[in-house]
Amino acid sequence: MAKDTKGQVEGILAELGKKIDQLIVEAKGASSEVRDDIEDKIKELKKKKEKIEDDFNEYKHKNGDKWHDAKEHLSAALSELKKAVESVFKDDKSKEA
Repeated sequence: MAKDTKGQVEGILAELGKKIDQLIVEAKGASSEVRDDIEDKIKELKKKKEKIEDDFNEYKHKNGDKWHDAKEHLSAALSELKKAVESVFKDDKSKEA
C-alpha cells in the first residue's frame, strides 16, 4: 500500500472523527427536540466511521498489494460518510435558524 494513499485515508478518517466530535459539542446547545435527532444521527455516523476504520485496518493488514484495487471502493465509502456528516451539519444549522 502506498504510504501517501494510506496517510490520506487515515487523514480523512481523522477529519471525520473531528467533525463528529464537533457535532457532539454543537448538539449540547441545541433544543431537546433537535438534540435527540442529532444524537441519533451521531450514533449512526460513529457506527459507519468505525466500520470503515475496521474494514480499512483489516484490509491493509491482509492485502497490502491489492490496495490499488480497493482504493476506489474505500474512497467512495469515505466520500459517502463525509457527505452524511456534512448533511447533519447543514440540517443542524437550518433547524437553529
